[in-house]
Amino acid sequence: MNTAGTKTIETERLILRRYVVEDYKDMFQNWTSDPEVTRFLSWPTHPDMEFTRSLLTEWTGYYDDGGTYNWGITVRGDDHVIGSIAVVERDERTCTVELGYCLGRAYWGREIMAEALKAVIRYLFDGEKDLNRIIATHDVRNEKSGRVMLKSGMHFDGILRASKKNNTGIHDTAYYSILRSDLVTREQYISLFHEMHPGYFERDYVRKVSDDEPASEMFLRLQEFDEGSYRKEFSDDVTFDIYIGEFDALREAVESVVPHWVPFFSEDSRVYCGYVNGRIASFCMIEDFGEHTVDGMKWKIGGPGCVGTVPEYRNLGIGLTMVKNVTGILREELYDYGYIHYTYETDWYSKLGYKTFLTWTGSGIK
Repeated sequence: MNTAGTKTIETERLILRRYVVEDYKDMFQNWTSDPEVTRFLSWPTHPDMEFTRSLLTEWTGYYDDGGTYNWGITVRGDDHVIGSIAVVERDERTCTVELGYCLGRAYWGREIMAEALKAVIRYLFDGEKDLNRIIATHDVRNEKSGRVMLKSGMHFDGILRASKKNNTGIHDTAYYSILRSDLVTREQYISLFHEMHPGYFERDYVRKVSDDEPASEMFLRLQEFDEGSYRKEFSDDVTFDIYIGEFDALREAVESVVPHWVPFFSEDSRVYCGYVNGRIASFCMIEDFGEHTVDGMKWKIGGPGCVGTVPEYRNLGIGLTMVKNVTGILREELYDYGYIHYTYETDWYSKLGYKTFLTWTGSGIK
């Protein structure tokens, strides 16, 4: 990976900068000498200032290689270092870096570290175009550190038992991560939308969408899909599967829901259905929207399209269970994202983890 190196980062309240050897007094006084700060860290409390000075002398010598990321944290208007944040591990194979941090106890509880962590995450993704994943970990007993990671936008990935060792001994470790794709900008989503739907706002039926009732576009990163997010128990007469029946029966079901959808279906369409006693109760196409590149990342996108439930079977959970099953199929087929196009049912889809990324009306994207 091409590295950007340690450069000054400024936030609303903080300045993150390179260390100088003269920082050793502040570093020792604010955190390296405090056993409460180092309790859950992997390095021991420093015995004296000379130890800290020697360490900083070594650290500052690494900056010239361009591959070191190691910041001292200062508050605007005060150049004394109060904490540290750095890249502590790098995996070239998976384009991943791990961050570590600590903060003087006098500054806890002010969301300073979350502000610094969020800024470093953005700096690293902006500076290393092939960086894909940033992780951070903490001893499961240090719950405050986990809250910092969540506030910075990271996702909780899980716990590995007895996986690391710190000053308290071997411990269970909580893992958090954030991917480049988690930081996709609105502009990138707009570009992706136009790529998937060229000339979209020139279509007559799109122009009729009222400014008072904007439609939504929704995405779900399929690695984050939780099949347990929605559960509904059904009797044995309710089943789900790919549709293999006569097209006339499918067309009749579609006509009973949204008649103008019928032209979107054909005998070659890949359709998934919910059934009651073998009769179509709900339906949707399993659509392939192709592969698209977003900021250097290739996304394979698919989704349930033209989702409908026959009126007499609505409000029973059949339709949403069908969509959940289709989302699971897309994940099994190695799609990266599930995509809901042109919907007003955002609360419904959000039960499965889909999130709105754009809204639009006949006059364009809002």
